Amino acid sequence: MKGTFLYEELNGRQLDIYLPPHSNTLMPAVIVQDGSSLFHQHILSLEEMIEGRSIMPVVLIGIHPINRLDEYTPWEAPSLHSSFPAFKGEADTYLAFLTDQLMPYLVQYYPVEPDDRQHALIGASLGGLVSMYALWKKQSFFQHIGSLSGSFWYPHFMPYVRQHHPKALPQRIYLSVGSEEGKEKSSAQQHMVPFTEELHHILHGYGMPKHQLRLHIEYREGHHISQFQRNFVSALKWFYGAK
Repeated sequence: MKGTFLYEELNGRQLDIYLPPHSNTLMPAVIVQDGSSLFHQHILSLEEMIEGRSIMPVVLIGIHPINRLDEYTPWEAPSLHSSFPAFKGEADTYLAFLTDQLMPYLVQYYPVEPDDRQHALIGASLGGLVSMYALWKKQSFFQHIGSLSGSFWYPHFMPYVRQHHPKALPQRIYLSVGSEEGKEKSSAQQHMVPFTEELHHILHGYGMPKHQLRLHIEYREGHHISQFQRNFVSALKWFYGAK
């Protein structure tokens, strides 16, 4: 690895930060849920793409959640099973941390662009849910949103997006889901694929042009980390690839 991987802490949260080699110019920030789990396996290939100029240089910031079941959910809801605690729905507070504390910190101490023209927010599963929720709660702050196997089954989320038109739309949205996700579930998770397809349709109806909105369904794939990681790389290529 030619770049730099750093471990920081901000207000009790661990940050995994990757700086590409020759980080002497200001770059977009890619804010990633669940630490570096989506990108640490692909740092070398991402680095090669940056050095080969197939994607523009970016700073990757993986944020470790304190409690992902609470921070990545938009409102209180019962758990899917009695053995798990209920969801506390603290996403508004978490997103405020990203925009009001994390981004100013990154701009001050790292080579991160001070404006919001190219910043991205990406997550998988519940991390994908909170990333998409930011479209409504932090309009136009993130210009690229990636939701990989987003948990759109979450209670009342689809009714919410059906009824609330975003005030502003980002430059690009990347949605992905495995074709087999939810097929063995009896809970609301069985709707993973149809809800992702419906969200894609709703966003287009809200005015998101098709060339700025991508839906990728991974054939014969389920809900697992290697699928998320592949789609993370695909999302970065689409967000920051050579135009």
